[in-house]
Amino acid sequence: MKTAIVIFTINACWRGLWNEVLDAVDRQIFQPDERLVIDSNSQDKTVQNAIEHGWKTKGIRREDFNHGLTRTQILRDLQVDGFDSVVFLSQDAILTSPESLGKIIGFLRDNPVAGCFGRQIDTRRHSLGAWQKKCYYPEVSRIKTLADVPNLKLMTPFFSNAFAAWKIAEALEHGGFPCTMFGEDMLLAAKIIETGGAIGYCADAMVIHEHQENVHSLFQRGRTVGDFHRLHPELLHRFGPPLRPPLDANFPFIALRLLAKSLGYAWGRFRVQLTPWLIFALLWLFLLPAITLFDFMDPDVTNRYAPMAESFADGDWQYAFHPRIPPMLPVCAGIIAWLFSCGGYLACRLAGALFLTCGIFPLYWGTKHVYGFRVATVATLMYAGCTRLFRLGYYGMRESICGFGVLLLFQAAVRLRMRSSGWWWYLVFAAGEATLLLTRGDMASFALVTMAMLLFWDLLRHHHPLRTLGVTVALLVMMLPALSYNYRMIGYPVTDVRQATILRRICRKFPVLKMLENPHPQVSLDIDIPTAEAHDE
Repeated sequence: MKTAIVIFTINACWRGLWNEVLDAVDRQIFQPDERLVIDSNSQDKTVQNAIEHGWKTKGIRREDFNHGLTRTQILRDLQVDGFDSVVFLSQDAILTSPESLGKIIGFLRDNPVAGCFGRQIDTRRHSLGAWQKKCYYPEVSRIKTLADVPNLKLMTPFFSNAFAAWKIAEALEHGGFPCTMFGEDMLLAAKIIETGGAIGYCADAMVIHEHQENVHSLFQRGRTVGDFHRLHPELLHRFGPPLRPPLDANFPFIALRLLAKSLGYAWGRFRVQLTPWLIFALLWLFLLPAITLFDFMDPDVTNRYAPMAESFADGDWQYAFHPRIPPMLPVCAGIIAWLFSCGGYLACRLAGALFLTCGIFPLYWGTKHVYGFRVATVATLMYAGCTRLFRLGYYGMRESICGFGVLLLFQAAVRLRMRSSGWWWYLVFAAGEATLLLTRGDMASFALVTMAMLLFWDLLRHHHPLRTLGVTVALLVMMLPALSYNYRMIGYPVTDVRQATILRRICRKFPVLKMLENPHPQVSLDIDIPTAEAHDE
């Protein structure tokens, strides 16, 4: 079995282990037919030291290096040169015994496996690495196949190219290593196992492989693993969750380091979901002091919305609603006042802040589906940091609710553009329209324009307006209480007095629409303005 050993390097001298790695290979009883270093433009003596130890070296640009594709290319090149197997070794992994290479190659040769990896140990006392390696690299060798999934779960395809041997032909038959910057070994191992093959673990072939354990490095390593699981959820779905190392006497010494790595893992795996919640919490962190410390008295809030909210909380429906004021802010603030037993003024400010912060979610997810995670994060941070929106939020103004409605429409439009079927996002679209119409009467024109755009898109995409009609029905259902109240009070099923005056003119011009009028409203739209003569009398 013609064998090569390959090490990928980048400034390998910085930790002072590079010469130890090379010396350990020199001491091996089994010597491979070729020793090759693939270097990514190191600025230290990495290449020089390798040449002095008799290694062949090959350079590669850092921007061209890929953990998966570069290794696959090496496999192809070695196969062309007649090699049967290859050993991959990390630039900081030190072979512990002169028999390590021979044992891992012997295991690969004598067993029906496409590849096998050796045992990694950490010699430091009370280190996180030593605790984890006891679980991931046990003392007993084994061959892993699809039958081991119920017991080993994600440990079944677990593999490490830090010290591993591969049969070149079999690895290439399975497509080689995929394009990735982490986990190329595990992805290939999973593919081999899923197609009925096997991989091996050789506990007799050992290396010392230790990582730094400061908070930053642990967080970064945890994040890298979390990113890998987020980008490849099929591994978790197919094999199950990773095994948790059992606790032992070392746990008190490693608890903080484990926490740092666990937080990194959580951020890497769930950062897409966590980001809007973190921005949401950050915005509330600034809003609460502004609400409690700055007592800004806006006349509309103090004279109109706050008394209506208090009446709603007290169940005094006569004063909780008014035909001139759409009910969204008074009702939401009234619910807050009832839940927390606070005044209407504070409840209005809390309601404004709540809608401002909730706008983070439709903005983030809508932007993410169009431009990706980074742009969505920046856009959401800019929204949270806009001082104008911030002031409107803690002032208790209706504009925060209008902004939330617009963002709901934005997210719904994005998802409808991406998905032609399903009713959920049509309902979200209707909720956005209802939010606007139940907040400010002057948003009616904007709502009509967006509905016209939805109708046009519906006709263009589906060649019929059924979905738009469904949105209209859902919108009317959501607005039915407000429409019914104004129909009873001012005679027309609208959300604002100004809309009622317009509808009255239309009804007078087109008598067929008279059916929309309530002939006996409780409040007349006609307001008699006293003249100067009448005032003199």
